[in-house]
Amino acid sequence: MRKIKVRTLSQIVVLWIIVFLAFTHQQYWIEQASPIHAYCPLWALEWALTYIFSGQFIMKLYRSNFILFAIFFILTIFFGRVFCGFFCPLWAISEWFRSLGKKLWIKKDIELPAILDKYLRYLKYIILLLIIYFSFRETALVFDAYDPFSAFAHLGNEFEELIFAYSILAFVVITAFFSKWRRCRYLCPLWAFRWILKKISFLKLKRDNNTCISCGICTKSCPANLNIKTESQITHSDCISCMECVNDCPKNSLDIYIFNKKIKKQTFIWLVVGIFFITLSIVIFTPIWQTKPVSNIVNDQWTVNVTNIRWSNTLQYVIDTTKVPFEYFQSELNLPNNTKRTMKLKEIGITYDIKNSDWNILETEDFRITILKYLEQ
Repeated sequence: MRKIKVRTLSQIVVLWIIVFLAFTHQQYWIEQASPIHAYCPLWALEWALTYIFSGQFIMKLYRSNFILFAIFFILTIFFGRVFCGFFCPLWAISEWFRSLGKKLWIKKDIELPAILDKYLRYLKYIILLLIIYFSFRETALVFDAYDPFSAFAHLGNEFEELIFAYSILAFVVITAFFSKWRRCRYLCPLWAFRWILKKISFLKLKRDNNTCISCGICTKSCPANLNIKTESQITHSDCISCMECVNDCPKNSLDIYIFNKKIKKQTFIWLVVGIFFITLSIVIFTPIWQTKPVSNIVNDQWTVNVTNIRWSNTLQYVIDTTKVPFEYFQSELNLPNNTKRTMKLKEIGITYDIKNSDWNILETEDFRITILKYLEQ
């Protein structure tokens, strides 16, 4: 029986956690379960410059975003870009689909010409700058509608709102069968940011030219499609510190150095996995960990903001939070006496065939207008 790698086990655990959290949110929504955005470190990066220059806080962000970002920031400084190779669910899915593709029909990676691949790698930096600029201008998470992680975490729901995100996710899955992780190489903004950290990382991979036989196995093993066999020291910013090249080298010619001190591969892997999971396990039980707001409808001063009301909010939750009586909703929106108050706002119009003043099915916006009208009285 083949022994499972620690890195693969880490990927499986993270993926299982994300699927569980996504399923929980889809079942109970924001009233009872945290939104999936709360577990993505990218949103902290997207928000940072917006806050610095405008002083405005973007909705859908929580302390968990910044804690995760800080953990990965520190890990990257010491161990390189381990987030991609050990903890990113999309990377794991892509890597596994590529392995499946090799077993089924496509043995050799189908890649773009080297010169085109070289310049397309700069595209992710342009995307990162565009995200920061538009997030600052719009004071919103503009990348959400295009993020394949967001699409994956919605488990097929909100398809119309995330059509571009689902399209990119489909691109990720399909291309993964015959090539090594094109989406990250060319499009991932978080990958782009870690280029800066990788440049100042204490991690070094060095080749012993006295034992190396130039077999090229290290290059074939690299999931980031880097030409490792020609480098005496692997310093490429796209290296994800997965250590597959170190593991597969037949002559053990690649060595890991941190602070110029040589360490064993297994020691490196256990340090990365151990620090992440132990740190996270401690933090989530402290008061600083936050993955959802007190309410998505009111702020910390309990001021109602009707624009934040979501279709997934239940009628009873809206009544309790806004203090608008059920009778007022009845008179303004023609709700029947037997309206089930635990029903989501979006479902009410469809279930009871209620039309608004424009003779369209009652929508969440109609509830927002009604609440605003009541509060302005």
